[in-house]
Amino acid sequence: GRLTLGMVAAGAIAKKVLGNTVVKAELISVGGSKDFEKTIGRAVEERDSVGGIVECRVNGLPIGLGEPFFDSAESLLAHALFSIPGIKGVEFGAGFACAGMKGSECNDALIGKDGKTRTNNSGGASGGMTNGNEVVLRVAVKPASSIGKAQKTLNLASGKETELKIGGRHDACIALRVPVITEAAAAIVFADLALLNRACRIQN
Repeated sequence: GRLTLGMVAAGAIAKKVLGNTVVKAELISVGGSKDFEKTIGRAVEERDSVGGIVECRVNGLPIGLGEPFFDSAESLLAHALFSIPGIKGVEFGAGFACAGMKGSECNDALIGKDGKTRTNNSGGASGGMTNGNEVVLRVAVKPASSIGKAQKTLNLASGKETELKIGGRHDACIALRVPVITEAAAAIVFADLALLNRACRIQN
């Protein structure tokens, strides 16, 4: 949590830079369940921990933020999101579900000159750049490693397996704290891209 303090502070400024763009993230699943209270309560009783999935939606972005290749909107977002401790997966739009679709199902049909499409399986970016649709991304947060339950580990001095018990207070679900950090990471990336876009327009 202390590592992400600076990111959250920078995200608050980035949101002001973005103006009317709305960045909103929420926890949508905990330990594979929608029943947060029950799932986390069970983890507390068992002195264990659970992970979660956080979804972030960004609305009001202009078309064309990002680049076609290395600095695509998705590449930059993934880079920032994976800097959040505990993030083990990132997906955009339909994400991994796209692997089970046909091209005719996954393709987003264009329905407006403003870039709007009938579906949003791509998650708001095409060819590495924002396309006028809502940006939709999700991150997978792993269960906290530090738990109250005894675990097996290796004693490096003896070379033998031993039992590890970690004292103190433990978070049963660190994913509860991740939405605000996810918002900050997304806001920072899009503020940076918006400023670069603005600078290019001024130069031209």
